Amino acid sequence: MQSENTVLRDQNQARSRAGNKERPFNTQVRPMGNLNTLNSGEGANDPTPGSGVAGATRKGAENPQVHNLEESDSEPESDKETPEKISATESSMTAYLEKMFSKRFDDMQSMVGRLQGVAPPIRRSNPDSYADSPFVEGITSVKMPRKFSFPNIKMYDGTGDRDDHIAQYKQRMLAVALPKESREATMCKGFGSTLIGPALQWYINLPTRSISSFASLSDKFVERFASSRSLEKTSNGLYEILQHRVVPLRDYIARFNQEKVAVPDCSIPTAISAFKRGLLPDGGLYKKLTMYPCKTMEDVVGTKIRTVDFRLNKETRKTLISQRSRISARANDKRPNIFGNHEKITNEFRENSRSYFESA
Repeated sequence: MQSENTVLRDQNQARSRAGNKERPFNTQVRPMGNLNTLNSGEGANDPTPGSGVAGATRKGAENPQVHNLEESDSEPESDKETPEKISATESSMTAYLEKMFSKRFDDMQSMVGRLQGVAPPIRRSNPDSYADSPFVEGITSVKMPRKFSFPNIKMYDGTGDRDDHIAQYKQRMLAVALPKESREATMCKGFGSTLIGPALQWYINLPTRSISSFASLSDKFVERFASSRSLEKTSNGLYEILQHRVVPLRDYIARFNQEKVAVPDCSIPTAISAFKRGLLPDGGLYKKLTMYPCKTMEDVVGTKIRTVDFRLNKETRKTLISQRSRISARANDKRPNIFGNHEKITNEFRENSRSYFESA
């Protein structure tokens, strides 16, 4: 029984020492007393009566533990927080809270901005924003030429073709005589004067010192308004142009040429095939192109002109023959001419013929 008590007491002391090392505050843990002794009064910590050697041994084993714990209580606490540590902790916590609340506030503003029918929150301007420039110092410091006025160009609001706007701006600026050393800066600074609406807001909100050349500015502009780019037309779209019976041939040819010019690098055989396919199958031009294939659009246009001239000549011949027959009938008529004399009829015929040829 005593041996079991001794083992339990040793285990308890070992656990107490380990617990004291792990605790943030040094708290004394009293060793477990003898299980054979009654827990009453002051005799609770007295050794169990027995042999003097055993009692002395146990007493010697217990006293050093109590002594060590008491010494540890008397030592100064080195882990206590100093005022410097407390202030540093508070400042770091304040910075963290400010960052967190700022992020939450930005998220709330973005959520409000996405709501339909809700006005966007009012943003306050930076006091130094008037001095901010999206260009680097090498462009900002260049002075504009005297008596220089930017050329007139159609304002861009973000809905038109962005490539066409840049091409027009570059062409207008190249036509102006500018010094070589200030040409790059002038093109960069003048580009904002051609923008309105959302495009101008994009230009104003460019990051400070982010543009170093007109090439970088045009690249950012093209990337921002990529959705406004016009789709490139292909030669396959020419097959969708058809001639209707109520539409004259010249209108069909004009509409086909307009679409053909908009196709970059249009293939000539494809254009001729699409033009022929869009014609009426029972028309004279379709028959001519089928009998005499053409290799260029000039040949097609020439065939069209010859076909139209032949048709006009045929119609004119019929009209002249009918008018001459009427004149001859009136001249041979012996009845009184109640509609006018022969000279008047001849003049009318000449006027009608002249006006018809001019309209053709």
